[in-house]
Amino acid sequence: MQNKTRKTLKVRFVNRGYGTDEGFKQVELLGTAVCEFSGKPLAEIASPFGLGGSLVAEYEAHAGAGNWVCDLD
Repeated sequence: MQNKTRKTLKVRFVNRGYGTDEGFKQVELLGTAVCEFSGKPLAEIASPFGLGGSLVAEYEAHAGAGNWVCDLD
């Protein structure tokens, strides 16, 4: 039997259009890429909101600290 561990990320969920912050959630990582326009790392993640499907989080670095952020807007 093969041990298949899922990779996860800690992602902050925000909606900048409404100014809401859902906080951090540990989510399943589905894949990674690099934005062709900004050059920032991107992560395809499983939605933690019970709707199924996937979302995209972007790595944002501010003042030397970085977080994965998913804007729900």
